[in-house]
Amino acid sequence: MTTLRLDATDLSRTVLRSEPAVLVELAMAAQRLFLADVPEHLTGWRARTRAALRPGMRPYLDLCRVPYLLPDLLTPPHFDGGLAALVDRVAGTPDEVLAGELGPLVESGALPARVAPLAAGEPAARARLRAAMLAFHAAALALYWPHVENAVRADRAVRGHTMASGGLDRVLRDLSPYLAWAESGERYTLSYRCAVYDDVELAPGGRGLTLLPCYLAPQPYLLADPEGPLVLVYPIRPGRRELGAGAPLADLLGRTRAAVLAATADAPGTTALARRVGVSAATASEHAAVLRAAGLITTRRSGAGVRHCLTPLGEQLLRGGQPGGDQQPVTPSMRSRSRSA
Repeated sequence: MTTLRLDATDLSRTVLRSEPAVLVELAMAAQRLFLADVPEHLTGWRARTRAALRPGMRPYLDLCRVPYLLPDLLTPPHFDGGLAALVDRVAGTPDEVLAGELGPLVESGALPARVAPLAAGEPAARARLRAAMLAFHAAALALYWPHVENAVRADRAVRGHTMASGGLDRVLRDLSPYLAWAESGERYTLSYRCAVYDDVELAPGGRGLTLLPCYLAPQPYLLADPEGPLVLVYPIRPGRRELGAGAPLADLLGRTRAAVLAATADAPGTTALARRVGVSAATASEHAAVLRAAGLITTRRSGAGVRHCLTPLGEQLLRGGQPGGDQQPVTPSMRSRSRSA
């Protein structure tokens, strides 16, 4: 059982995020591929995602292969910034953190031996991790992001209504069937059964608590930030609609071309674009030409190669017609966040 012991100050600083966190959803998407079962609304998504997997995604998937256990470095507790900047933060994890989090898992056999170069902080391994995260995002999350955003916002709206009519106490009592809320005098506890650890108790000590709704999380996860509030990731109730069922973007463009559009989020070259989508460079170039002619991307010269970039129209289309804002929000942890229910 993981138990959060909250005081009155923590409760006064408890907030509920209204947007999903892209690195959290990405890590949960990878975990879903390794779990034995998934709920009915994710069966089609998992089948499509598995079919779209490519060898270049392995450096990231290797780190997510242990059910309910994620290295903290994959989900740093930061919620602002675009996808490329967030992935850069992960790829730039300090050497001592890589060694401390990944080294023991490699030595114990929980992670494969091919993770050792990353645990040692080798630059080439960092670059492979970055490329793998972007490629997996394009295959598993980018096309479905509008659906995920809408579901999380709907959950946030329900919580906001509950807050207005019943207060924070009611919100915490109804937050998730995985979570238990109790109060005793001036002390309060929010707890959930952990699949990895036995008994863990944490107290924010007045730093507060951030509640982070997550579409793909199978169980609650806790992110500990020594410099900020604790972050509790909780699985939302997504409803009966299948994730990506009748995905409008794929229907409009075709699945491969939609994947090419999604993969241009950080301005890749043609070779990187082809590798992420799993097609030849010639095929990627052909799809890019069609997207460019439609005004969805631009292509500019960069040294001896080119870079493909989203236009405002392409970014809006990826967002499901939602204008403005950053395309990807953000963010979990191993010792803290991986304490899942």
